[in-house]
Amino acid sequence: MKDYGMSFRLLRKERGFTLKTMSEGIISYSYLSKFEKGESDITFRNFVLLIERLNMTLDEFLFFNHVRTTHYTELFQAISFAYEKNDLVVLNQYYEQEKDLYKKTKLVYHKCNFIMIATIIKDIDAFFFISDRDINFLVDYIVNCSFWTTYEVSVLGNTLPLFPEDLLVILLNEVKKRIKQYTVSQKNVRDLIALIENACIIFLRKKKVKEALSLSDFLEDFLEFFYFLEKTRKLFIDGIIFIHQGEIDLGTELAEQAIKIIRVMDTNFANDHEAELRYFLESIK
Repeated sequence: MKDYGMSFRLLRKERGFTLKTMSEGIISYSYLSKFEKGESDITFRNFVLLIERLNMTLDEFLFFNHVRTTHYTELFQAISFAYEKNDLVVLNQYYEQEKDLYKKTKLVYHKCNFIMIATIIKDIDAFFFISDRDINFLVDYIVNCSFWTTYEVSVLGNTLPLFPEDLLVILLNEVKKRIKQYTVSQKNVRDLIALIENACIIFLRKKKVKEALSLSDFLEDFLEFFYFLEKTRKLFIDGIIFIHQGEIDLGTELAEQAIKIIRVMDTNFANDHEAELRYFLESIK
């Protein structure tokens, strides 16, 4: 039953309940918090009482949970496929669909979805407009989530290029804090490491070498010996940092070494890094 925690948390917040007001007289505040994070289970009786406090039937909750989990998984797959094909028509259809669902339901995750899709569209169409209000909404949602699930990590990873530098720094500090304090599920730690590595590239493209170096140094303590891809990407990033610091030959050698290793695992990913290396070498001329 603990797999229902994320859906329960969304509904609780949508209906304006705090952990304290929701749990009072049923289970302890801390136990409900653990249930929402997927860290503990609760009895069926207490679960039904909590659902009733939401003014829902059990069937309604189960239907919501099914739609939420199935919907966002299928949505992420569909927009990823459309993005690979640069299919703006399909991406705009999903954007309007999620926007319409938010207007009808007022469920926060639909709003997060359409902002995320807008970011993906903007990566293809630079003239696509995203309001500061939507950007700030997404930042508030991500920062104020007490526990990040796969959903929050995925949304953040897909919207990273959207944020101006000041908000990006705030979010990355939050990412680092959660990795250190384990307020993210262990299976998502590697996704957050990949997110930090992507942020390094973003900073390096802006010639913010100090910020990229700080993030790269932070990763040292969290790269397990079996994180082969992540360690190889860090080697690539360190190579680009050396290039920016004037050690072009050493940096190029490290980056090319990383690309060679990545090619064994994923040819397309290696090609992306090869193009990235060319970009950085051209940018310093």
